[in-house]
Amino acid sequence: MNTLSFDQLPNVVAELQRGQSEILALLSKKAKPQPEIETPINLNEVSEITGLTKPTLYGYVQRNEIPHNKKGNRLYFFKSEIVDWIKTGKQKTLKELKAENDEFLSNTNK
Repeated sequence: MNTLSFDQLPNVVAELQRGQSEILALLSKKAKPQPEIETPINLNEVSEITGLTKPTLYGYVQRNEIPHNKKGNRLYFFKSEIVDWIKTGKQKTLKELKAENDEFLSNTNK
């Protein structure tokens, strides 16, 4: 290890500060999250995700029952939209239906 003289200290401190500034700049660049771009999927992948056949999916597309994008003669889907579409078809349990019914009846009696 080199022994520093008193006269060298200001230069060494300045160099350390520059290095620290560069490190902080690099860290702040890395810390900014880049928005993830979702890539479209094709009909085969939608069929695998949903378990539905291609003709069924084409029927849903024709009736606009499934979220899709069309560019030219090609169909494009996004996995997140398909998963959300599946979630919207949730059937309520008997317990949920009874609670909803009780709430409705209690509001109409007022």
